[in-house]
Amino acid sequence: MKIQPILPNSFGYSHKLKTDFKKGRLPIKYDLAGLPLTNKNVTLDHVIPKSLGGKSRLDNYVLATDEFNNLRGNNPLKDYITQEMFDKWAEQFKDLWVCGMRGVDYVKAIAEKIWG
Repeated sequence: MKIQPILPNSFGYSHKLKTDFKKGRLPIKYDLAGLPLTNKNVTLDHVIPKSLGGKSRLDNYVLATDEFNNLRGNNPLKDYITQEMFDKWAEQFKDLWVCGMRGVDYVKAIAEKIWG
C-alpha cells in the first residue's frame, strides 16, 4: 500500500475511544490497515464518512493513523482493507470492553458498516 504524505486533519474529532487510547487505557496497537498507532498519529476515522451521512458515534468510529485516514478520504473502507486485515484488527478487541461496549459487539457493528 502506498502511503501519501500526512496532511493535517482539520476536523479535530474527539471521542472517549481516542482519549482512552491516548491515556493508555485501550491496548490497540494498529489500525485497520495494519499501521502502528501512536499518540502522535492516532485519529478518529468515520467508517461511513460524515460527508456521506455517517454519524459521529462509537459504532461509526475506528482509530486510524493520520496516514490511512488521509489516504482513504471519504471512499469506502472496503476498497482499502481485506477481510484478513479486518480479522487481524478485530482480534485486538476479542476480550475488550470499548467505551462501555463489548469489543465483539463493537467489531460486529463496524463489520456491518463496512460490508453490510
